[in-house]
Amino acid sequence: MTSSDRLRRRRVLIVDDQRLLVDSLSLALRLEGLEPVVSSAADVSGLLENVRADPPALVLLDLDLGGVLGDGTDLVAPFVAAGTRVLVLTGTTDELWKAAALDQGACAAIDKGIPFDDLLGLVLSAARGETVMDPDERRRLIHRLQSHRLARERDLAPFESLTPREQQVLRALSRGHTVTHIARTWVVSESTVRSQVHAVLRKLDVRSQLEAVAAATRVGWL
Repeated sequence: MTSSDRLRRRRVLIVDDQRLLVDSLSLALRLEGLEPVVSSAADVSGLLENVRADPPALVLLDLDLGGVLGDGTDLVAPFVAAGTRVLVLTGTTDELWKAAALDQGACAAIDKGIPFDDLLGLVLSAARGETVMDPDERRRLIHRLQSHRLARERDLAPFESLTPREQQVLRALSRGHTVTHIARTWVVSESTVRSQVHAVLRKLDVRSQLEAVAAATRVGWL
């Protein structure tokens, strides 16, 4: 093993904006003989470029990064593809969010609010390549995510059946525009717009424009 290989196996990249936790983990990991590196990348492309150029043994990744880095879930798959292990440390209670990170290839999703010694122990286990998360819990979360995605596809299916023009009509209705206003704005006849509205109601299986907008809001289509 070359010296660069040995260094890589010791390096732990921390991508988290919670300063106290970052400083505490950096100190503790250094005392354990590892080489913690705190990400200083200003944007996603810079962060990915750094990891791909010299992948660390482990990335400790928060999901809620805020600012220009945004959702940490989007970083999991590229990190894994670069050849590094990803351990999610998060304060979220949103199981679907954690499940999405696991689905992208994270080795585990850990609550960073647990006692620090327990957290450090899990990080060290992950750095050694050990199993960190209970396999049954991992399967449960991913199964829940898959069920959620299927349910969402089912909810959105009627809206996907709308033609582009019918979708535009529904969005216009959601903004409170009347058939008359839509017709004048698009320079078409009111009967044309009414026909499109009727098509929307039929495809969504609702009885009124209000119900159509309510359904679109409820499933998040808008």
